[in-house]
Amino acid sequence: MTDVDDPARGPDAVSGAQGDPDQDDTGPAGTARPGLMRRWWRGLDRALMRLHRRIQASARIIVIIYGVALGCVGLMDLYRGLDLGAKGDGFLLLVSSVVIAGGGGTARRSGLMPVWRRRAHIATDLGMFAVSAWIVFRIQSNFVVQLVLVITATVIVSATLLALILAYGDVRDRRQLSAGRVPSQTVPDEAQAKSTVTAGRVGAGGTLLAAVVALLPFWFTAHYTPSHDFPVVQVAGSIETVERHDDHAELTVDITIENKGNTPVTLLTSLYEITGTDITYSPKGKPLEDLPYGDITGRVYGSAARVNPYNHFPDPVQIQVGPAADDYAWFGPDEEVKTTLIVKAPLFPLYRITVDADVARADRVQVEDRPTSTRGFTACGDMEITEDRRPLIHKGLFDRLTESDREAVTYWVVKGPKEYGDISPWWAPYPWNGASIQHAGHGCDHPFRPSDKDGLEETAMVGRASSVGEAGLPPKP
Repeated sequence: MTDVDDPARGPDAVSGAQGDPDQDDTGPAGTARPGLMRRWWRGLDRALMRLHRRIQASARIIVIIYGVALGCVGLMDLYRGLDLGAKGDGFLLLVSSVVIAGGGGTARRSGLMPVWRRRAHIATDLGMFAVSAWIVFRIQSNFVVQLVLVITATVIVSATLLALILAYGDVRDRRQLSAGRVPSQTVPDEAQAKSTVTAGRVGAGGTLLAAVVALLPFWFTAHYTPSHDFPVVQVAGSIETVERHDDHAELTVDITIENKGNTPVTLLTSLYEITGTDITYSPKGKPLEDLPYGDITGRVYGSAARVNPYNHFPDPVQIQVGPAADDYAWFGPDEEVKTTLIVKAPLFPLYRITVDADVARADRVQVEDRPTSTRGFTACGDMEITEDRRPLIHKGLFDRLTESDREAVTYWVVKGPKEYGDISPWWAPYPWNGASIQHAGHGCDHPFRPSDKDGLEETAMVGRASSVGEAGLPPKP
């Protein structure tokens, strides 16, 4: 008599893939043993089922606690998130909490039929796995070794593994389902309950679909389009007038920074510089092969660089330098800051103004008011710099748990080796400015020698705009 014919063991005692995974894999005498991979898989299956049976009682309580914790985080962000993205994350966490904690609590009801308890368990496991996988993706896309991120990653990875074990065991365990099979004619209330649940699902699905259709245009207009528009900033520096006096010249300089895009921007840092250049005029010119093309094909060049066979331009002399506007200034669409300067300068045949500005999306770079370092000259390796570090604001509790602590760093380099300055005869090598979005904890030289490709600046949409303007000295009256 085979095991199947043993009435004491019942129909669920069938060996092999459809029976108890604890049963032996060996077949009847004279039959070949299964292959290595199949034996390995059956051994793993038995181990998982044993683990499932041992931990499921306490694991169900952990699942409910996990769902409640997700709901608390989601509720906090739904009401206190700083933007629509943070509130959207809170809404998703709140829905996940209802599925996980609600399903887990429903499955613990004593009067629930086994078949419905099993389905509630599977729905809870799948919901827990889905939200945990989403959170793991959020963390790994921007993971650094920081205490909060390490703790969050440990909890979420553990929850994901727990959900996988529970889901595997619930799907494989058919005994509970078969024990709960009762002929439908003996329990008419079950059919009525199924109809009520089905009607509720259809109604809820229709309501949700209508809400999505109604909210989609609003979401696209108010969130998606603005959050994916790149900042468009126009920088202009011009020398409007040059008045010649006996021993000096007086320049009227206009500097304008204007937001030409559809989204607000943050001006991270800016720098203007006014220089004077002598010109040596040679009416005979130079042969074509002797022209200094290398001067305009170097690492740093722009519209002020030129090759002229009749003129020679020595290195520029710095006259005046300063910020074009306040760091971290906020510009809405079509807003601008304009500065007019009166500059007294030595007599030069040619005057030049350059303006450089680093900007970012205002909604993606929101900094705290307090700087983590005071402005002042400091040695950074073989350079002398002044920098300002400000922490980026976390937009919600979920963001704080899944995103690293980041900071915006703005700096001016005022002295250093030639290779760090502009290798060009058209610009004074120092000072020069820049901005960086980076994880907190880096040294002062990280913006100059970045050791990671974290994509934070691309995410923040950091950009740079520049302008050059020139004017000549008028002749003597």
